[in-house]
Amino acid sequence: MTEEKKQYLSEMETHGAENGWVSPLTEEDKEFFAYFRSVCKRYNITPSKATRMEYDFVTRVAESEFYLQRAGAM
Repeated sequence: MTEEKKQYLSEMETHGAENGWVSPLTEEDKEFFAYFRSVCKRYNITPSKATRMEYDFVTRVAESEFYLQRAGAM
């Protein structure tokens, strides 16, 4: 990434923080979304095409397993 691009992204982040935009994802958030995608793949569910029931199912499975693993690691 060029210095110009880094500077632009930094300015946009500052602008967003000043105007109440959403903050960047934390490392835990990124790990959870990666795990969520793996659960979707395991059950062959595409989130954008899932029914409400399918989406709720994979969300609950992912949350349950992800946070259980994190609790066990501590």
